[in-house]
Amino acid sequence: GTAGTAEPLTAYLSQMAAPTLSFESFRRARATVEDFARSYFPLHRVPVDAFLNFMDVLYFVEASLYEADERNEASVEARPDGSIRSRESLSAQLGSTCRQTLEDCAHREPAWMAMVDLLKARGLLDSNVRRLLEDGLEYWALERRLCAAPLEASVAEAQRALSLKSFDYRVLNRLMYQLRGAPYDEPMIACMHEAELLVEIEDDLKDYGKDVARNSFNIYRVYAREYRERAAEEMAAFIAQIEERYLKFRAAAMDEGLLAAHIARNEEQSSAGPAMAPSTGRWEIPVPILDEEPLRRLSAGVARVPLLFVPPGSTCGVGSEEVPSARCNRLHE
Repeated sequence: GTAGTAEPLTAYLSQMAAPTLSFESFRRARATVEDFARSYFPLHRVPVDAFLNFMDVLYFVEASLYEADERNEASVEARPDGSIRSRESLSAQLGSTCRQTLEDCAHREPAWMAMVDLLKARGLLDSNVRRLLEDGLEYWALERRLCAAPLEASVAEAQRALSLKSFDYRVLNRLMYQLRGAPYDEPMIACMHEAELLVEIEDDLKDYGKDVARNSFNIYRVYAREYRERAAEEMAAFIAQIEERYLKFRAAAMDEGLLAAHIARNEEQSSAGPAMAPSTGRWEIPVPILDEEPLRRLSAGVARVPLLFVPPGSTCGVGSEEVPSARCNRLHE
């Protein structure tokens, strides 16, 4: 692998007298790293039971990202004036060409600084990993602004947030190539980028009712506000575009064996539509909520958000089939 020299690693270790990560960050990282190993290791032609060979770097990096994410979420919740930014103010800030560097964040966040120092010391912080980590900084800044005004984002801004959200998986994936001493497989990386977008859309669709009740950012809320009754149709068209790119990149990246392993993992999770999971994947797009306040009032008095209606026989995406009935929501922390 690319371990770097002993001197910078020794210097890094000498700075680690104080802990930087909470138990909660490690707990949250566990499920993500397990999912990464089960989903991405086969694409590296690495058995999942070889995880211990890579665990130290992958787990530490993901836990560090969760620690920084917790600080970001806390800063959103602690917004002092509770105000909603004006449309012009939000657009001006989101359209800014200013982009934080790793060094901009390091002096404010000990966990982030420790992670960056480790990657430098191990010779793992190349231009690709740096760019992806800076994507994460952009995503967190965007998330803070969109959480302050969840219905003030444009469709383009919502799509940008979606495109950045899985940056942690992309960081771990690039690190795996380096830890293996292998060159980057750019066609495979491009394929998984599209797969990650589909998974993020699936999560937002399943969390739509909860996010309306909590007044949280969700890409489908933006579509519902922008397109009203046509929201499901427009979301289906957006999904179809991503599925087409995914299938194109997948054909270029995967041989028969890799494709079989990838599809099998997707089927285990009934993952993100029929393009990814032909047997079990389904897209279920709820009817858009055109007046959200009644749902919020109703949700405030019950322990569980009421289920949203998904039209029987609705279709969506490339190669999709009719959906016989609605399913309930699931995860992505």
